[in-house]
Amino acid sequence: MLRFPDNNRLYLAAFVLMLGAAGTAPEAAAQDAEGAVVLTLEECLRAAGESNADIRGAALDLRAAELQREEAFAEYFPRVSATGFGFYSLNPLLDIGIKDILGDNELSNNLQDLITTAGAEFGIPSRYTAMQHGYLLGVVAMQPLYAGGRIVNGNRLAELGVKAAGLSADMQKRKTLRGIEQAWWQAASLEDKKATLERVISIMDELKSSVDAAVGAGLAAETDALQLELRSSETRAALRQVESGQKLIKMSILNSAGIEYTLLRSLSDEGRPYIDDISLDFSSDEPLSPEHYRKDEQEIVSSLAERQLLDLQVDANRLQKKMALGEALPQVAVGVAAGYSDFLGRGRADALAVATVSIPLSDWGKTSKKVQRLQTQVQKAEEQRDYLDRQLSLKVASLWVELEARYDALLNSEESLDIATRLFEVARQNYAAGLIGISDLLTAEASYRQAASERADALIAYRNAVKAYQQPVISEGAQL
Repeated sequence: MLRFPDNNRLYLAAFVLMLGAAGTAPEAAAQDAEGAVVLTLEECLRAAGESNADIRGAALDLRAAELQREEAFAEYFPRVSATGFGFYSLNPLLDIGIKDILGDNELSNNLQDLITTAGAEFGIPSRYTAMQHGYLLGVVAMQPLYAGGRIVNGNRLAELGVKAAGLSADMQKRKTLRGIEQAWWQAASLEDKKATLERVISIMDELKSSVDAAVGAGLAAETDALQLELRSSETRAALRQVESGQKLIKMSILNSAGIEYTLLRSLSDEGRPYIDDISLDFSSDEPLSPEHYRKDEQEIVSSLAERQLLDLQVDANRLQKKMALGEALPQVAVGVAAGYSDFLGRGRADALAVATVSIPLSDWGKTSKKVQRLQTQVQKAEEQRDYLDRQLSLKVASLWVELEARYDALLNSEESLDIATRLFEVARQNYAAGLIGISDLLTAEASYRQAASERADALIAYRNAVKAYQQPVISEGAQL
């Protein structure tokens, strides 16, 4: 019987995805005059790079990191602030007379009487009032000269964040495209199995007329015809299962690539073709032997984004330690202030230069413990980097061993298929000559189908092993 190893989860995922059959591709796949669409692997990967949700999300994370870097860079520039103040009082805030200055005595009483008498004649008030209303406008600009290195280190940390986000985006894109490629070659494997089943069905249809004629002439038992009919029914059922699996995997690929389609022909149009009108072009060069893909192990490890993230993690912890140390260092800033005020009925403009020096005293002990704590994080990051570096080397080495094993399995499956094919052809000839019965023929047919299925599975396993070795996807990565 035809086997489908490790397909159940893929089928289940594709079945869930078919509930949301609409994608978000910027452009629909091109259609010919009859509405048929042929997609290549490169076209699907390109579409996924433009519209896949995970890849676009990683790109937005990168953009956010770039904006954070610009935000940190703004700390180099002066801080400018503007203030405005105004008031109006029901009564003057300043109301003063002679007695308020000299007290209640004979001299002050005489002076008060004189001012009251003369003031009425010359228009001089007996009491002085002011500040019933007024306003103040000012601008202050402060330029930090030294902030304990926190501005410089903060910008360096933001730059590391951009690099880390870029590496994470590359990792996400590589992981997503790898998933599409794996599904693609799974679909290619099913295409090979479908071709095998169709060939077997064609042979059985030819045998059916011969067996029916032999039964009618009394040269074969009716059980021969029944056995052939039963095996033909099983084969057709297997073919329908393969075709169903192909559709589900195709839907999974299209959803991951963001290519729109519809499950109902009546709803199809130029932008959303019918699912059965979309075909996948599996034409591709056969993979070469492992030696053609051999690379230096350390070269592969050093090129991995996961490895570079480990270095960035160490650098980030060191910068955080320096920023914590900067909290205990003096801060120096200079600036200018300018303003215009009117409180006494006479407007006045003024400007001044300022300089500030701030030296934290009480937080030295707390900062010292914080720096020590962050130093432990630096040591932890360094040890984690060294450990994961060895793990990455081990992973790459294991991928090479897996590649060689898959290639050996492919060669064995091809040899088995060649033997099974020749055995099936000999069995057909012997059955036609009356040397063997239908059971022996069907046994040879089952062996042929089994060998063809195993060869298709071995080929896809080797293709995936090649891609895994060329572009490893490592789950152990440092996160900034």
